[in-house]
Amino acid sequence: MKKHMMIYSALALMVLGGVGEAEARDWYVSIHRGKGKKGTVEKPAKELGNIISRLAPGDVVHMAGGLYLGKGDNGTHVITVPVSIIGGYSDDFKKRDPWGAYRTILSGDNKTKNYQMTPALKIDLMKVAPRDGYPGKILVDGLILDHGARNRYKTDKNWEIVRLADPKTGKNPTPESGALVISAGKNGMFDKTPWDITVQNNIVMNSAPTMGAMSVSGYKKSKIAIRNNLVINNTGTGIYVGSKYAGSKYDPNGPTFLIENNTVLFTWKHDPIAQSYSGNVMDFDASVRATVKNNVLAFADRHIIYNPRSTTILLQNNVMTANVDTAYLEFNTKIALDEIEDEPDYIHEDSENNEAKAIKLSINKDWLKLYGSRVLVDRNKAEANISAKSTRANELRGMLGMNLRAGKVAFPQSPVWLPRLSVDDAVKAGSKKYYGVGCQKP
Repeated sequence: MKKHMMIYSALALMVLGGVGEAEARDWYVSIHRGKGKKGTVEKPAKELGNIISRLAPGDVVHMAGGLYLGKGDNGTHVITVPVSIIGGYSDDFKKRDPWGAYRTILSGDNKTKNYQMTPALKIDLMKVAPRDGYPGKILVDGLILDHGARNRYKTDKNWEIVRLADPKTGKNPTPESGALVISAGKNGMFDKTPWDITVQNNIVMNSAPTMGAMSVSGYKKSKIAIRNNLVINNTGTGIYVGSKYAGSKYDPNGPTFLIENNTVLFTWKHDPIAQSYSGNVMDFDASVRATVKNNVLAFADRHIIYNPRSTTILLQNNVMTANVDTAYLEFNTKIALDEIEDEPDYIHEDSENNEAKAIKLSINKDWLKLYGSRVLVDRNKAEANISAKSTRANELRGMLGMNLRAGKVAFPQSPVWLPRLSVDDAVKAGSKKYYGVGCQKP
């Protein structure tokens, strides 16, 4: 009896103490010479999706250059444990050149039978409850996340996206998700091991979400760094700065963001008639504390900084230019760049040296011509003279306190919407700094 009790006690200690859990390891992935699931340098896996179910907290995945379409060409990779993903390696994993010779591109195929709407890379940590000593580090470094081949376009010229599917041709809808999404929720040991998230040296492009093309959200006491990334040619929001912690505006325990040396270009509205919620370079959630410095934030269909939740933001040494509406929106107040240090209530008092300067891009002239030929719709102006219909239905809606239905508005259509940009052109746009700020080739 005593012997059995000793065995049971030992097993209990192993469970409680985490003894026997898989130790963190390095994995290797190469689309060109990979095979099987060993994931070693000598015998790498072929696709990240082929080993996702085997990943453990703290693992590091090294990806060689090449085009990765996902498991079954589904175009997506969803990871539910904290890991590091590092791309841009040569096939022997001895060299790195993420934006040059060894580009690790996560893309897809719109016509695949395994089509999924989820992001090219999603790290979903919303149901993770770490114990003491559980690794809370997440790193995404040196990937190119390109939704171009996943989108549905109106013609083979790839000039205008279509959001709905076409069953006749077998074309799937354009994904309405960002290309890179990290969501780190409640961490059971946040006082001892808060989330430590770094997103650096990546390119996010050709995605068509309503919210963030690059979206990073952390929980209480999370430390998040977003640096030296290029976010180019996306709808919705370029970078969404999120929180999974429901603290107050002034709670010092909210996630802390350092957003530096990024370049965000060409953030389109979600569709031609979308208004305030999209077409913004950066959107800030409540309960976050953010320092935004040394970035190039340009070519936005709406605002550069969208701050409807009144989050305190420190802005330093940013080039903020070529926005169609205002540079800064605080709740519902539009504030011009030259007043951004004076009028806002939620711009930190140490904010300074944010300027509008011309950005000259060395990318395809035909693409730039398409971008410049758009018809931008101001929905408020278009609907200003439309009155409610006098109908029995509206009479009933009025009694119920519902909005009345008005006449139809004839909106002009944009001739092009999110024309596909090549990886080569994206790299050209992001390989060098502008006026000493923004991203550069890693």
